[in-house]
Amino acid sequence: MAVLTAQGISALAVELLTRMIVLPATVSRVPSADFAGSNGDTITVRVPQPGTARTQASAGSTITYDDVDEVPVDVVLKHLYHAKLISDQEMTYELYDFARQITRVQVAAVAEGAEDQLATVMNGLSSDLTIDVTGSNIEAIVLQAREQLGRAKAPMSDRFIAVSPEVATFVLALDNLSEVDKAGSPSALRDAVIGRYRGFTFVESTALTAGRAVAYHRSGFAWANVTPVAPRGATSTAVTQADGVGLRQIFQYETSKLSDATVVSTFAGASAVVDSESGAETPRFVVMDTAES
Repeated sequence: MAVLTAQGISALAVELLTRMIVLPATVSRVPSADFAGSNGDTITVRVPQPGTARTQASAGSTITYDDVDEVPVDVVLKHLYHAKLISDQEMTYELYDFARQITRVQVAAVAEGAEDQLATVMNGLSSDLTIDVTGSNIEAIVLQAREQLGRAKAPMSDRFIAVSPEVATFVLALDNLSEVDKAGSPSALRDAVIGRYRGFTFVESTALTAGRAVAYHRSGFAWANVTPVAPRGATSTAVTQADGVGLRQIFQYETSKLSDATVVSTFAGASAVVDSESGAETPRFVVMDTAES
């Protein structure tokens, strides 16, 4: 077997990733540079609140000054990792393809864990609308979701509906579902887009709970990802990206265990973004669940 280094192993990450990482490409991404200094592992996303125009009573009359408000949304990063010790016996007698037997498992586990930070937020939201178990009312439900987002003043562009495979089956049966121009999109998102309908781009994600769909504007969720820095004590370190998820791998020999150690990790976190106008919460998303049979 060839000599292994983190650089050589990490270079295979994109090729070996199994589950498509879809959801992060459809939401607002917090710049990694924001997680620095005194912020530590938490960043506050500032969501501006809409203002209201006033009318001057008469020429020269005193006008009223208003505050410009922002709603804070905290995003906390978690350190996600997959670590594996490979004994001399495994390395000598059992491994025939290190990349596929070890690296693929580690990269997929960490990349999926990073997306799951966002999926967990989406799956934990209360349902607003109910899809019939047969999907017969899917068109009406989409129109209701569109209306609710419009009433919440969500911009017309960058609207998505992320659907579980079960709901994707209902959506694909819609007569007016149209193809979209996927040129320039990240590969995973390009492959996951199943069509465009009523102003929404539909993407399928296996990270969502069975029977769930979430309609949202891109600004409805904030997702953050930071690639860990290279540790000074590691024998070999490399970084790469797999479907937009930054990954670091360290590789070194543990003499106390006569084993090679390989660790793949990343920092990731997500939060839902909710406006708060006049004390009433206005979400930038609508959650739909399929009725139980």
